[in-house]
Amino acid sequence: MRNIQEIYDLLNEKYPYCIQEDYDNSGIMVDFGREIDRIAVALDITNAVVEYAVSQDAQLIVSHHPIIFRPIRSIVFHSPLQTLTAAGISAISAHTNFDIADGGVNDALASRLGLQNVAPVFKVSEKPVKGEMRKNYIGRAGNLPKEMTPAEFAAYVGSRLCGRTAMEYVDGGKPIKRVAVGGGSCGEFIFECAATGIDAYVTGECKHHELLYAKDNGITMMAAGHYATENVALESLAQTLQTAFPDVQVTITRVDNPISFTR
Repeated sequence: MRNIQEIYDLLNEKYPYCIQEDYDNSGIMVDFGREIDRIAVALDITNAVVEYAVSQDAQLIVSHHPIIFRPIRSIVFHSPLQTLTAAGISAISAHTNFDIADGGVNDALASRLGLQNVAPVFKVSEKPVKGEMRKNYIGRAGNLPKEMTPAEFAAYVGSRLCGRTAMEYVDGGKPIKRVAVGGGSCGEFIFECAATGIDAYVTGECKHHELLYAKDNGITMMAAGHYATENVALESLAQTLQTAFPDVQVTITRVDNPISFTR
């Protein structure tokens, strides 16, 4: 049996909470003080995820997105937070700290796309870590094993991330070899990307003007879906927990994606 502080301490060691962005609310969301021998890992805490955790007799959900992000003014019946607390299940999130840290979301995304010689890009801020100032880099960049056309790359990304060939993207008009990635809602980083010599940028979601900027600067940019670009990191998160706590059963839930696609 483990307690929630032990779980938090491990996550803090691997993905330091002090590097999370200022707007974030990662950390212990709900603590019922229960001993823990079963953990459910999920991207989001939805009613379906809580139901899954209950079916697994899990005492804790570790999620990427915080279930409490902004100040709460009410708890509504059958909302995910009400369902979670009614079930007596604790919750921890690892959000932007998991995006930024080594082995986090963007390393997992780069790995899923087969990028080689991966390095950090997109400086976000400087944060103190263990008494020293550390530069935060939320994105990653690397090289494809072989050069692709924009259309070939779009199909490749779709097949690797979300099992579909239709997605929103702009054609940069040149072959693609060097690629940057920023999982989730990272469209704004296209402006930093343009100065790094990349041929393509993959993110989860972006705005119209960001796509236009990419097109005007000869960069193929695609929005592959917030869920698809971050869900790839759950295996790494679960493995971190399972390796540290072999006496705890860790399972990944895949029931938290409400989005469907047409082909």
